[in-house]
Amino acid sequence: MSPRPFETWLFGKWGPLEKALARWGKDVIWPEDALCCVCGRVTDRDGLCASCRESLEHDGFFFAWERSDPDPDLPAWSLRPHEGVPRELVIRLKYGAEARAARILASLLLPLPDDVVFPPDTVVTWVTMPESRRRERAVDHGRLLAEAFAEKLSLPCRQLLLRRDRREKRQVGLNEKERAANLAGAFTPKEKISFPVLIVDDVRTTGTTLCRCAEALRSGGAEKIFGLTVTARK
Repeated sequence: MSPRPFETWLFGKWGPLEKALARWGKDVIWPEDALCCVCGRVTDRDGLCASCRESLEHDGFFFAWERSDPDPDLPAWSLRPHEGVPRELVIRLKYGAEARAARILASLLLPLPDDVVFPPDTVVTWVTMPESRRRERAVDHGRLLAEAFAEKLSLPCRQLLLRRDRREKRQVGLNEKERAANLAGAFTPKEKISFPVLIVDDVRTTGTTLCRCAEALRSGGAEKIFGLTVTARK
């Protein structure tokens, strides 16, 4: 008898149960941050080995912010190109359920460039993930990133967007027009919004996701919206 869909999802290769058991086993053998989150070498601090930390500093990570507004009313910045150590950290967080990667990325957020100023009443939020995808990945990487960044910026963080309950195509591999159509009507505001909002996301490709989120936030009353992604594809 072939396994039922639920059993396949739960017990299949890198399903939620397997990911949870893998994390538990790793924590027993190697406590958190004993191994580098990127390359797996032994490290004694920050979750990064000396080589990966040196790579970030050598590449000028702290001063590599890039501004590229996907919409005239949506100022948006990216920390780094989607390559090297930053890319690996995003992948570990997004697909490997490595929650500590969010903290490591947030530790690289400061100092802010001179032209990056968020009002003190800004609320940080994230791109809400479809529930089916969250179960599949075992972590909500967007929420983890937003919470870690908000803590560094000393700003409040909460969910401001709801996501429609339907299976969309994954954005990876779609062109700009297809991305826009795929996310049309995907988001709605969770509450009335009368304060500035900072949307935090992992990777920026065309800026479509930020724009769709901003549209929903504006429909909820938001007038001032900012975007921030960890990396940007060239």
